[in-house]
Amino acid sequence: MRLALPLALVTATGLAAAPHAHAAATYTLDKVEINGVKSVPADQLRAGLKDQPGARVSTNDLLADQDALTKELEANHVVGAVKTSLRNKNNGHIDLIFDVDDQGVQAPKVTTVAPKLGTEIFVGNKKMATDDLVAASGLQPGEELSDAKIQAARDAIGAAYKKANIGVQLAGAVKQDGAKVDLTWTITEQKGAKKKKSTVDEGGMATEAQ
Repeated sequence: MRLALPLALVTATGLAAAPHAHAAATYTLDKVEINGVKSVPADQLRAGLKDQPGARVSTNDLLADQDALTKELEANHVVGAVKTSLRNKNNGHIDLIFDVDDQGVQAPKVTTVAPKLGTEIFVGNKKMATDDLVAASGLQPGEELSDAKIQAARDAIGAAYKKANIGVQLAGAVKQDGAKVDLTWTITEQKGAKKKKSTVDEGGMATEAQ
């Protein structure tokens, strides 16, 4: 919410609103008008103002009320602007008028943080070194993960076994704690002599969240 007039109040009859005056003039507030608001009850906004009818106020007090109204609209996700003016009655009394350009409520944006890899664990590998499998997966600690990256790592590990002519079944599981994910690969290597053809289990990933 951006104020139309952030530094001074517009006055209907020339009421001084100089912020640098040596002695700030004060006035009796007779009425607060909130016009144009549709998305939030005007009474709710009015109740949130510091200065209510009958209060003795300076222009700085009214500027603070303008800020309070704007923040309340922002808190309710109302899109628009606020124009503030005064009605000077020339008898030491004023009315405070807010004209709200209410363009409706805009839902707050939700930012999703991608999970990051904590530890990559290999279980059951005997014929291939863990370091070689880590290199094959291509994943790095702290790297943002996605389903596509995990699938690509699975395929790359299977390809490494195939290149070594070792048959394998491969299952993966992720354990998530907040934004951190530990990825465990459970490997079942074929027994006996090396096989010319390797197989990779294409089952889905098991997921465990804390």
